[in-house]
Amino acid sequence: MKRLNVWMLSAALLSPTMVLAKLPAPTIEEAQQKAAAAEKKALGDEAAKAALAKAQDRVASRYRAKNPHTPHPVPVITQAK
Repeated sequence: MKRLNVWMLSAALLSPTMVLAKLPAPTIEEAQQKAAAAEKKALGDEAAKAALAKAQDRVASRYRAKNPHTPHPVPVITQAK
């Protein structure tokens, strides 16, 4: 029973110090790798958006070709905030 009390007391005293512990700052190489990965992801996202827009335009043009009496969409003007 005493061992359990000692263990619980030591765990209670050490837990706040474990919560306040910080990881070391990333090295320059790690920061560069992270920036390169973020840039690569951004380029991939741009490519995916462009491919999606191209596919949507292709589908819309096929639909308009099959249904010539449908009205053309009105462009939406977005307001800058």
